[in-house]
Amino acid sequence: MTKDEFTMLDFAVKWAPFGGGDEHILPEFGVLPTVFYRRLQRLLTRHPTLNDSVRRRLDELCTVKLTPARPDRRRSYSRVRSAG
Repeated sequence: MTKDEFTMLDFAVKWAPFGGGDEHILPEFGVLPTVFYRRLQRLLTRHPTLNDSVRRRLDELCTVKLTPARPDRRRSYSRVRSAG
C-alpha cells in the first residue's frame, strides 16, 4: 500500500462514523468526494488483507456516497394554515 493510499484509508476510517467528512476531502486530497469514494472502493478491492469489518463498513459508506440521490419528493402543504 502506498503512502497516499494509506492516508486515504486512514482518513476514511477516521471520518466514516461522522458521515465521511465530505467537506474535508477536497482540501485534503484535491479531488471531489465522488472521486475520493471511487478511489477508496478500488483500494478496498485491491487490498484484501484489510480487516473484513473495516473493509465492509467503508465499502458500504462508498456505496451510499456514490448512489445518486433520489429527487426530493414534493412536500404536502395541506397542513399549512394561512394566517388570517
